[in-house]
Amino acid sequence: MELKTLLQFDSIVIQCHNDPDADAIASGFGVWSYLRANKKEPRLVYGGRYPVRKSNLVRMVECLEIPVEHVHALEEEPELLLTVDCQPGERNVERLSGKKLAAIDHHITRKESLSSLWDREIRDNYGACATIIWDLLRREQFDIKGNRRLAVALYYGLFMDTCKLQEICQVKDRAMRDELESVFDQKDRDVIDEFKTHNLSAEELLIVGQALGTCENNKEKRYAIAQAAPCDPNLLGIISDQMLEVDTVDTCIAYCMLPGGAKLSIRSCSDETRASDLAGYLAGGGGHEKKAGGFLTIELLKHPVIDPKELGDVVCRFLTARVEDYFREQDIIRLDKEKYPDLTAEPLYQKKPVKIGYIKAADVYREGTEVKVRMLEGDMEEKVTDDLYFIVGVRNEVYVNDRGKLEQNNLCLKDPYELSPEALQDVEDAVSAVNEDDEVLAGHIFTCVPKESCVHARRLTRRTKVFWEDGQGYLLGEPGDYLAARAEDPSDIYIIKEDVFGLTYEKAADCRG
Repeated sequence: MELKTLLQFDSIVIQCHNDPDADAIASGFGVWSYLRANKKEPRLVYGGRYPVRKSNLVRMVECLEIPVEHVHALEEEPELLLTVDCQPGERNVERLSGKKLAAIDHHITRKESLSSLWDREIRDNYGACATIIWDLLRREQFDIKGNRRLAVALYYGLFMDTCKLQEICQVKDRAMRDELESVFDQKDRDVIDEFKTHNLSAEELLIVGQALGTCENNKEKRYAIAQAAPCDPNLLGIISDQMLEVDTVDTCIAYCMLPGGAKLSIRSCSDETRASDLAGYLAGGGGHEKKAGGFLTIELLKHPVIDPKELGDVVCRFLTARVEDYFREQDIIRLDKEKYPDLTAEPLYQKKPVKIGYIKAADVYREGTEVKVRMLEGDMEEKVTDDLYFIVGVRNEVYVNDRGKLEQNNLCLKDPYELSPEALQDVEDAVSAVNEDDEVLAGHIFTCVPKESCVHARRLTRRTKVFWEDGQGYLLGEPGDYLAARAEDPSDIYIIKEDVFGLTYEKAADCRG
């Protein structure tokens, strides 16, 4: 996306997610500032049941004169509705309408909403959406340094979304931090310090203390659950961050009751549990590996109507039971050279000759670059070598492979692999550099045809996590997916999603491997 393409629209609404945090407000303010500088009259809005209440955010909006509005509906449908730090259709995004929809976000791409978008810029390896806005503004040669209110807003958005700059890893996050810090004068630093010292009001401090003092900690399974009094949902993140610092807690949930259900904040530092996985399991939520959230509706509780005063306790019992189910109703497979599941007695399936794509990583990134590949079964990080390849599957999903396995199992052609612009965007969304600028994949995707090869596969009846030997994460299989092992190498075990399996494999009458 280029910000200048937005200038073709006369009526534009920029929308943050409900209960916006500093990053969302700063990101929206960045786009608003660009459009205003180009003689447009955009609106910056957010939905949800309550206006911003958290003390540091109230002070941020007031001090930087950010024209953000709390709305439940729009009087007129704009030509363009642009969501920032979120994507249309998410549970925490008010259902507003626009003749065209677009999104700028640093969270995982929501595949189900992509078809409705006119344009998008989604970089889920960035620490903050504010950094994406900063980068897009720089490309337009917008004078960020000359707009000190915007510079402070973007910096504070990054500060808050990266745990006070402690979780910065992307090169652009570091570049924005360094550039803005170099131009701040003492007045700017005083304003930022004021925001930092306004992070909690006295009332919010009491809410945090009460929640932490009454949290339930299962020390054996190393999880904790805490209920907070009704509050700004941003406060839940502070509570869950604090719980995660306890030496007997690897996974935690903070929640508060709001009209319609419970708002959840989830944290995890366990290699066996992604916060985003747990959020999806509990409430259809999502987020990142370590931080996620969701909204548990009263309907999801499947509980008869009760006294509202008892609802918080009902939610606590529900969450406890569901977390117990989450840990109990899953199989964990850790792969190593000495121990792996024996699937040789399972049915044999052969690969269909369906064309797929391949990319030599070193043709796109310099060797040594760390890249994250967002696969259907989970994220994987790799360092680029001459031997690393990306495979583009039948659903435009991306996998990693080495040259030996690629050539062993596929006939590699030099024919370009044709993808629609939307499909190409899916592929580029799935591959991102961790510490470098992203490069364009177009022109580097070629065609390969699977050779006749077979796998032994078992349909999963339980959630299954397959951990790689190097400890970089896990593949996640849900009931209905397949646990597979190559017939020629029974130790090569992986997950194949149910729909992908149906498109690419068939029962083998005869398989020569």
